[in-house]
Amino acid sequence: MTNYKLYGLFAELTVTIMITCDTLVYKTLDIYGLKITASGIIFSLCFLFSTILTEVYGYKLSVRAVWIMVFCQSIYVVLLNLAAVIQADNSDISRNYCTLYYEFWRVMVGTWISVPVSYFLNGYVISKMKIHFKGKLFFVRYITASMTTQAALLLTAYPISLSSKYTSSELVNIIATTWSYKVIISFFLLPVAMYLSERVKKLRGQIIMTGGHHTIPSWYFLTRNQGGKRNESVTNFRYSLIAR
Repeated sequence: MTNYKLYGLFAELTVTIMITCDTLVYKTLDIYGLKITASGIIFSLCFLFSTILTEVYGYKLSVRAVWIMVFCQSIYVVLLNLAAVIQADNSDISRNYCTLYYEFWRVMVGTWISVPVSYFLNGYVISKMKIHFKGKLFFVRYITASMTTQAALLLTAYPISLSSKYTSSELVNIIATTWSYKVIISFFLLPVAMYLSERVKKLRGQIIMTGGHHTIPSWYFLTRNQGGKRNESVTNFRYSLIAR
């Protein structure tokens, strides 16, 4: 698995950011009447790592990272929820924990619905657009995926997770402001996504073909004939197999 050493790193970073977002899900910032969640600010990094995973490793492995994240997040939410409600009256700190996290299970339910929908949509949009544009126009692919998947995530997660903490009007304000922020920040994160994707591809030591998003080792194209000379004609072959 030498070609996948960085896969584990990005998967772990995605889990870390997502758990941090869960912890801060109820925290909002008020900017001239516009409300945005602290988790929404941080979550853009999670989307960045997910995009890199899809770009470099393909749809199949990016989906695996999503399931790893959902599993780890569910364990975290259950443990924190249980700790908050058990012996909630033995101190002021315990009561504060209970007040904040006694309905934390809503976050888990919201995650089970929103994360698969948004992340699978992200991976699907990225992979299909990569094939359609033959590996080009990364800017268009990244921004389009950002706008669609962020909307899917917010519209499915926030009504479930935050409905007990905020009114309907506040919830609409939070969703609209957070979505706008995430789309804008996507433009600033684009150079980072492009740089990291290219760096990881080079570190993997593989050639990414333009006919699809599947990757194959570069040595595959450097075969030798019986006379010992390098046969490079095979490099003209467009490898278009899509990982399934």
